[in-house]
Amino acid sequence: MKKRLLAVLLTVTMLGVSLGLSGCGSEPAGEEKETGAKEGTGEEEKAYTIGFSVSTLDNPFFVTMADAAKAEADKLGISLETLDAEDSSETQQQQIEDFIMKEVDLIVINPVDSDAIGTSVIACNDAKIPVITVTRASNDGQVVQHLDIDNYEAGMLDAQQVIKDLDGKGKIAVLEGIPGATSTNDRQAGFEETLKKDAPDMEIVTSLTANYDREEGASVTEDILQGNPDLSAIYAHNDEMALGAVRAVSSAKKLDSIKIYGIDATEDALAAVDKGEMAATVQQQPDLQIQTALQNAVKYLDGESLEELVNIPLKLITK
Repeated sequence: MKKRLLAVLLTVTMLGVSLGLSGCGSEPAGEEKETGAKEGTGEEEKAYTIGFSVSTLDNPFFVTMADAAKAEADKLGISLETLDAEDSSETQQQQIEDFIMKEVDLIVINPVDSDAIGTSVIACNDAKIPVITVTRASNDGQVVQHLDIDNYEAGMLDAQQVIKDLDGKGKIAVLEGIPGATSTNDRQAGFEETLKKDAPDMEIVTSLTANYDREEGASVTEDILQGNPDLSAIYAHNDEMALGAVRAVSSAKKLDSIKIYGIDATEDALAAVDKGEMAATVQQQPDLQIQTALQNAVKYLDGESLEELVNIPLKLITK
């Protein structure tokens, strides 16, 4: 009898120990604690996924923008996919479609063309994916914010420097950016209207498209020089075209008589200004543009409202 009682007591004790251990600090079967980290990596989960379609990575200005975007995304803890549209509206349209298919949280677009991108922005609107544009706006569809410089002011600043350098007299050629882009239209208007108001004796003898491209800037300038031997200045809508003009003017041995102006303040342009090959450039801040765009993207996704337009400050750079 004593042996049977001892066996029962032992069984009850062991069962109690087992129940106590199983209930000590454990989770229910099939459930895990939420840690905010990827399993087995120790890395924090990315809060949002953002797609970034940049017009071209064949331009130092946009390379700076793309590099700054990556660094800022890492800082913000968001997942960023950057795609190069290679200056093709068709390629950019396909990229936006891919982002929509992936159901990203927000898309940042640097349009190749302000008119062509409208269809893609409308597609994003239909898919309920918010859009932020940088540097060039979309002429159709709804965006939650556009970040840019005041392109009219950029043209105005160059015009004021041309007037100062040439004492309000002389013949000027213009190298225009991509036709239809808001930056092209505004940089042209700012320059032309400032000359008309402040230096009516100055004349724009020709204004030709070179598509924001250095090689085109060089070839178009060669043609301009042949038809305008008494040219005093060249105003380019960006530094890449201005640097192309420097090459052509240098080959014609006219750098001493023709002053060249650009916009962007890229590294090559700043070096050209320092050497006296360019008279001036207008400093944008592509890194600040995209940093602000991503910061505001997170704010929007977190439920904050945004200003429709944010302009990044400009600065004229001369030697």
